[in-house]
Amino acid sequence: MIRWVTPVRRAQQLGRYHLLDRIAFGGMAEIYRAKTFDANGTPHLVAVKRVLAHLAEDDDFIQMLVDEAKIASVLRHQSIARVYEFARAHGEYFIAMEHVDGKDMRTVLERCRAKKKPIPPEHAAYIGAEVGAALHAAHSAVDSRGRPLRIIHRDVSPSNIICSYAGEVKLCDFGIAKATLSRVTTKTGVIKGKVKYMSPEQALGRKLDHRSDVFSLGSCLYEMLTRIPPFTATNEMDLLIKVRDAKYRPVSELQPGIPPELEAITDKCLTRSRANRYQTAAEAEGDLRAFLRKFMPNYSRSHLGRFIRKMFAQEIERELRMLEEFVMTDSPSDDVGESLMVRDEDFEPPEVPFQPKPTSVSVAALPNDFSGDSNFTTMPKVDDHGRTIEDDDIHVQPTMILDGRGRHVIPDMPSSKQRTNASRRMPPPPPAAPPRKPTPKPIYDEDLHAAPTMIIDINRMRRGRR
Repeated sequence: MIRWVTPVRRAQQLGRYHLLDRIAFGGMAEIYRAKTFDANGTPHLVAVKRVLAHLAEDDDFIQMLVDEAKIASVLRHQSIARVYEFARAHGEYFIAMEHVDGKDMRTVLERCRAKKKPIPPEHAAYIGAEVGAALHAAHSAVDSRGRPLRIIHRDVSPSNIICSYAGEVKLCDFGIAKATLSRVTTKTGVIKGKVKYMSPEQALGRKLDHRSDVFSLGSCLYEMLTRIPPFTATNEMDLLIKVRDAKYRPVSELQPGIPPELEAITDKCLTRSRANRYQTAAEAEGDLRAFLRKFMPNYSRSHLGRFIRKMFAQEIERELRMLEEFVMTDSPSDDVGESLMVRDEDFEPPEVPFQPKPTSVSVAALPNDFSGDSNFTTMPKVDDHGRTIEDDDIHVQPTMILDGRGRHVIPDMPSSKQRTNASRRMPPPPPAAPPRKPTPKPIYDEDLHAAPTMIIDINRMRRGRR
């Protein structure tokens, strides 16, 4: 007789957070979905970016992450992923940020390429408008004294745009953004960012302003409409030349049937001359929303949400099942870590709303239950005497033990607490549903954010070509 045993995944604590599954991995950091609790013991899902060990001793890199956390923490906009803190705990550095339950645009585009279908124009226009609104909020942000922060994202690309299953669009990763809060300066002739989505002036290593982000937004729009980036090459130097010249095939040539108004907006974003480009991200946003009102007047974010959920239906089910397997540590540590976002005359660190464990014993003893429609978790209700109020018959069903052929062998009896609660509120449970075969262990895409953020020294590359 074979007994199927569901593997137990134990969450690893890091500061205030319990790390669950790894959702992205790159050359600088790995990102985890994590669970934490607020002062009332209410659980929340967050994203934790943990710095790779070999970079923890790089002072410039750590300072760059401090800058990212500072910049993003002062931005409050519905289309910008919020950052809670940058801290060090147990000898590791990490950034905790808002968890967006969805997929980044790079993953969406890969799925579109696999299906040989572009993103529909209405979704591309809406996503572009939301990113434009986020960029304008960052570009026009001021400090507590009303002084402009002059934030330039410098890395607007599909992997930094996240579309939630509810239809929200979030711009994230201000890791190489420049602002008056930044302490790390960029050397002359050194450019930072994903070359494929750079502006011509960024590719030339020149001084940038907010119009550089507008060009990068145009590159993202172009790829959403055509499934390919506007600039491609076999090596970085040739790619830099193509980006510098800003020459690309027309959208309508690659994808006939694209509305000409939307193509004109994309072209204006991708104009080589800064003077002929949209002068603000708000201007681009305004034209995109005007197009959307004309093209599809009843459009709302729920349309995008349905599109993303349908595209990733299997992944959503798999992620929910995986989250149910995690259990918290029996004795969570009170060590919240050391905050590295130090207060100074220009910066006031935000208060972190989380702590390592719930404050209520009754809540701490309850099982995990994650909501699929929200960034927050849901927990069973508790009555005035601390007893669990069951909302679903599933909690009183017996545990099934199956043999190798999927047949029921020995039913476990429900606990005394379950029997008591069930007798108070519910009729006897119905016959058990036919047993299901065990779910195979999910396979995750480790290349989710494989496209690296490039830091290129132009002078060194030129010397190498001589």
